[in-house]
Amino acid sequence: MGIQIAIQYKQAPVTYDVTIQEDKIYHLRLNGENHCKNGDYIPEKIVIRRKGKIWISDMDNYDELISSLTNEIIQFDPEAGKQ
Repeated sequence: MGIQIAIQYKQAPVTYDVTIQEDKIYHLRLNGENHCKNGDYIPEKIVIRRKGKIWISDMDNYDELISSLTNEIIQFDPEAGKQ
């Protein structure tokens, strides 16, 4: 299993699979089992550059999605899953 990031977006759980595409560039791809309950569109691909630039190819405003992703990344504790 690879790295995943799970967030809440528009009152629904959303999971992205994370891969490193190039040096310091991470691709997030929507896990196929995720859909907003109210039918809202969820971007399928997000690119995060290590310098903190987040890029979503769609033209719509995704401030709520970016905020949720950013909060989850900031709170990430790699030691939490180790036992």
